[in-house]
Amino acid sequence: MTERVVPEYSMQDGNLPVTGLSELEAHLEELVNDAATPFNAKLFDDVELQLNESNIPPLLTTLLPPLTTILKQTTQDPTPLLSLAIKLLSPLNFARCLTIADPESLLAALRSPLPGANLLALAIIHKAAGTPADAAILSTIPDVVEEVVRRWLDSPDVGVGERSARVLGDILETDCDVIVEGEGVNGASATTNGILGNELVKRRVPGHARIWRLLFLDRQFITLITTLCRPETIDRQATLAQGRLLRILPRLAVLNPRAVSTTPFPDILSLPDTSAEPAGHGLLQWAALTLVDTTDILMHLSLVDFYETFVSIMRVAGNSADKDKVVRDLVKTAADRDDQLKASLRGLPDRTVEEEAVPLARYISQILD
Repeated sequence: MTERVVPEYSMQDGNLPVTGLSELEAHLEELVNDAATPFNAKLFDDVELQLNESNIPPLLTTLLPPLTTILKQTTQDPTPLLSLAIKLLSPLNFARCLTIADPESLLAALRSPLPGANLLALAIIHKAAGTPADAAILSTIPDVVEEVVRRWLDSPDVGVGERSARVLGDILETDCDVIVEGEGVNGASATTNGILGNELVKRRVPGHARIWRLLFLDRQFITLITTLCRPETIDRQATLAQGRLLRILPRLAVLNPRAVSTTPFPDILSLPDTSAEPAGHGLLQWAALTLVDTTDILMHLSLVDFYETFVSIMRVAGNSADKDKVVRDLVKTAADRDDQLKASLRGLPDRTVEEEAVPLARYISQILD
């Protein structure tokens, strides 16, 4: 077997040697040859902490191929390997990543039954959230976008589902073309809890809305979402999908309330009855008014949690005619049909931080009264 060449660094190059690199190379080779070998998490962490934009490029061809091979076949917790792979990819934009992993490779990894392979593909696709141009590139490979949606809603692995939601939300934030005058593009930061967040960011560069058009104006994508969330038989995976959809919708409603609350496909996103029509007609209303079986106690609690999150986030999202109407029409319609929800919303200010309690109570009263 040809001996691996470990890159050397000199002080003249501005780089210190990466301590433990040769040991990591040997460990990776061992893992490639024997998938049952336990991961040396400390070794991965020690090397990762030393990596920076200067010393990563010469290591890409040395470390990334074995990491990719291992992630595609391991049944162990992939966290230490995935973290190192993400660090190695950090200096690269999405276009450069596609030269390392082409769309066919991404599709194969997303369709793998192994979480490690899914997470590696998602880490690469997440690079499309870097700039509007990166998101536009992703829109040219809709098969990959479709598989991300499938992993988001249909993966039984919680980590894969959560990472897919984060990737999708961040890309949609970058791709959003809605600008509020004087504020930049509305966006809900994912930094607060990884998925929704309630810290607003002011994005100054509008996106091209190409991913938005795929998800909300393409019949195939809307059909996929509704089919995964409400199949003929509601099983555990379907309830997971329902919860995942409800958790991302407040963030998307902040970004573009009109996109989530209108649809060209009312036949797919049908409302329960004419009494729900004042709420509007889109993916948001379909999910919030028709998706959940409210006789299921746990799912009803999940729905109440959605409305509490939705109201809390939308209150701090800034004022716009579109947003205010969407919130008022949806929440009032739902609360008029659900006494438990109405009581929970009335009591929400008592369960929030002191400085938010009064403005939140006023906001809820404006909606319900």
